[in-house]
Amino acid sequence: MNRKNLIWKIVAGSLLTATVCITFASHAHAAINVVTSTPELASITEQVGGNRVSVYSVAKPNRDYHRVDARPSDVGRLSRAEMVVRVGLDLDMWMDALINASGNRSVYRGAKGYVDASEGVRRLEIPKEQVTGASGDIHVMGNPHYFYDPLCGKVVARNIMEGLSRIDPGNKATYEKNYENFAKEIDHRMVEWHKELLPYKGKKVVHYHESTIYFLNRFGLEEGGTLEDKPGIPPSASHIQGLIRRMKDQHIDAMVIESVYPQRFPDLIARETGVKYQVVPYSVGSMGTKNYIDLIDAWVEKYKAALR
Repeated sequence: MNRKNLIWKIVAGSLLTATVCITFASHAHAAINVVTSTPELASITEQVGGNRVSVYSVAKPNRDYHRVDARPSDVGRLSRAEMVVRVGLDLDMWMDALINASGNRSVYRGAKGYVDASEGVRRLEIPKEQVTGASGDIHVMGNPHYFYDPLCGKVVARNIMEGLSRIDPGNKATYEKNYENFAKEIDHRMVEWHKELLPYKGKKVVHYHESTIYFLNRFGLEEGGTLEDKPGIPPSASHIQGLIRRMKDQHIDAMVIESVYPQRFPDLIARETGVKYQVVPYSVGSMGTKNYIDLIDAWVEKYKAALR
């Protein structure tokens, strides 16, 4: 073999070795594909998974989670997902059709890649009467908006940590550490959040939809009424007039509206009662929020402003 051929053989061998090493490294550190139903779950998954995960939320910021228009690309993402995280409690029932359409048995209900984030949450507003079509958008398993309570956020994070540990046991210690850091951050912030809202304990607040009960319950506030006559049913003129009378009679002077809902009705109530309302971000990614902690920060700030 002449010298020129020998040099090319050495170079080719080096390139092959480098390619194998790069390929091995990319597989060794490939991010786990996780699909979540909502941006809140995506944010918490990123906190727990760190650089070990690649996360996609089917629902987009500031879109009503009860009604999500899924796309064919969402089915494709689910077909490649190694883990799915959903709200549960029949809020995101549209996820069932997507998961089934994906044909990805590793994320089917009961599979190791399936995470119901509501597991372990103390459910509120479980219906005691029979639910019919006339009841409105009543959730038979209880109110599903638990993620607005930051301590429920810790439950969500634990469920996600356990799911990631099931499918990637080699990095279990990392997920546990990330979960502990997230939980400590929540506990640290809770001290300040409670301090901010403590002066208003027991005060009533009017909302648009029954999505705030967990937050109210956590911080000692009370529901003063909703703009919706029944959950999921647009306000009627008679209901709005009745709510205005109640606010005047009971001296309710705080109103907080979730950003996903129209403001023409709270505008009307504000004109009639003189009660100025605050708007809170419906989801992570709306109104400038970047993560779950941002979301709760914004809620506490807006509630404090409404209650002053």
